[in-house]
Amino acid sequence: MMPVNSFDNYPMSWKPKIRKGGDIPLYIEVAQALEMDVRNGQLNPNDKLPPQRELADYLDVNLSTIARAFKLCTAKGLISGEVGRGTYISSDVLSKFPMLDQCGLEHCVNLGASHPLYNQNKYVVQVLKQIIKKTNVTNLLEYTETSGRFGHKLSGQNWLFQFGLKVPVENILISSGLQNSLAIILTSLFRFGDKIVTNSVIYPGIKNIANSLGIQLIPIPYSGQRMNIDYLVQLCKNENIKGIYIIPDHHNPTTHFMSERERWDLSTVIKQYGLICIEDATYSFLSDKKYPAVASMVPEQCIYISTVSNSLSAGLRVAFLSMPSSYSEQIKKGNSDINVMAAPLEVEITSQLIETGVAQKIIQEKRIELQRRNKLVDKYLSDFPIKGEANSQFRWLRLPPKWTGKQFEAVAKENGVQVFCCERFIVGSAIVEPAVRLAISTPHNREDLEKGLKIIKNILK
Repeated sequence: MMPVNSFDNYPMSWKPKIRKGGDIPLYIEVAQALEMDVRNGQLNPNDKLPPQRELADYLDVNLSTIARAFKLCTAKGLISGEVGRGTYISSDVLSKFPMLDQCGLEHCVNLGASHPLYNQNKYVVQVLKQIIKKTNVTNLLEYTETSGRFGHKLSGQNWLFQFGLKVPVENILISSGLQNSLAIILTSLFRFGDKIVTNSVIYPGIKNIANSLGIQLIPIPYSGQRMNIDYLVQLCKNENIKGIYIIPDHHNPTTHFMSERERWDLSTVIKQYGLICIEDATYSFLSDKKYPAVASMVPEQCIYISTVSNSLSAGLRVAFLSMPSSYSEQIKKGNSDINVMAAPLEVEITSQLIETGVAQKIIQEKRIELQRRNKLVDKYLSDFPIKGEANSQFRWLRLPPKWTGKQFEAVAKENGVQVFCCERFIVGSAIVEPAVRLAISTPHNREDLEKGLKIIKNILK
């Protein structure tokens, strides 16, 4: 082996620093060093890594140590290898890290992680106080039906009706929020190696769950401002596609809103190829446009997820699922295996908010505040290509060609504002225009939002 110091001036693409002689096995040390260098920006998506033998010589370790480290990093989705091309940092590697992590943001305006507005939590507290005074409150601290209590499902039925869905009570399941719902659906209806199509940039939560279950997400590019339906058809013809995951209203992260024509075209493909459709309606409460849900077009093939964490309160980990009868037993079993049940106390609060009309009051107040915040966004960034509507909870800012999303995120953070780059949302090796997502609902007040927008404008100029 070549002595380590002879590599000091050697142009290797990555020179990790590891400690030898500690309690941690060397291959784990190497894997941890790679993950840390991705986190701190020394390694970026699509960076090529040195050949394994070259890296082993540099670190003066056995080749098998590097092979085991790379195998571990591949399993975690940090790297991917191609025969004849080498090993690269995964293009979607940034989505592997927690998006709600606040470490290092103490002096930043946070426009990165998307938080709902919190001012309306006072109404939730009022309802909770009323519930605690009830004589039968202890019933809410006991086990209950796995799919949810009948009375709570009736509230879910009323909740789903506002989105144009008339769902029989027996086809409703109550889960513990979006992530929980996705985990239940994927484990219940899909298997290792199955393929699900989705947008080329998407909510990272489903990527992490699918990756852990060995389910492959296949990206569909946009054609103009809409999903490329022709590309989807070709995928269905040539690949064994089992499902599709969509966010028709206020798509996360691009804010795209599917037209009614696009929904009908999509439903035709879903029917023709027998796809299992997962419709994420997390942000549908924000919509002025009342286009029909895709679930109403293909009711026998679509699971509709409507959560309340953004619409009502982040502390209420509750979602109402509308599920076809043909999938009902599988999903109920999956819910029982993962959840046992959603927390009855949280569901009771949600039910009371719905039945008393307070839920609609909360939604209306949130929409008004978001409209005020979006006016600030338009005031400072209207000269730049930015997507999103008056009620949007986040905006999608396309960047000039000189930037990558990762570079802009790093520079923005150095200047005092956190944003999330497009690389955090990329599916697989999809190629997308450089952009960043701005979570305008996250700052505590409009003054902080305005401060962050000024910084972003100055960086762009």
